[in-house]
This record gives sequence, structure tokens and C-alpha cells, in this order.
Amino acid sequence: MISARLRALIPATIGCAILFSAYVSAQAPEMQVQFAAPKRIQAGDTFLGEGRLYPSPVLHDVDGDKRLDIVVGDLIGKVTVAHRASGMQAVTFGPEKKLNDRSGKQLRFHNW
Repeated sequence: MISARLRALIPATIGCAILFSAYVSAQAPEMQVQFAAPKRIQAGDTFLGEGRLYPSPVLHDVDGDKRLDIVVGDLIGKVTVAHRASGMQAVTFGPEKKLNDRSGKQLRFHNW
């Protein structure tokens, strides 16, 4: 019997982010995990992280609206955010936008 469901965003090697659903049985002390088939995540009309090298997503409430947004960093240091849409029963995300710091400058992390 499955008593808990874990969701983790796992980066694809190139070009998109993929959602894996993991099912964990509470009756198994060794915590055996079974993964469901991966699903690509839509951000607006395109796939999240499409065309980027090693997109690495994380869930975080960026705008303080109590809904988790997806923040994506990639190999070259570009950081974007896809805000979770409001008023929808199904979880949907808006298009990816550049993530800026407090001064309005685009946030970048240099990898080298």
C-alpha cells in the first residue's frame, strides 16, 4: 500500500526539465522507491528549460504568493523563473522569465 507520494524535479542532460513521481511505501522499512514515467514540464507554451544546457530546477515561492514557482539554473549560469499560475486546479506554470536581483539586474552565477 502506498502511503506517501514524493515529487522531485530532476534535470535532463540537455534541453528540458523532467518531473519524476516517486511512490514510497510506509510498510517497507528500507524505503523502496518506484518511479513513474517522467513527464516534461510546460512553462507557458514551451517546455521548461528547453534548449538550455543541464537545466536544474528547484521549487521556491519567489514572489511570496504562497504558491511554489520553478526556478531554473543552467550550466552557463543563467537563472530563470516560471511562476505558478493562480486560480487553476491543475498545477500550471507561466513562461520562463529572467530572474533579477533587488536592483533589477539579471541574476547570473558564473560557473568558471
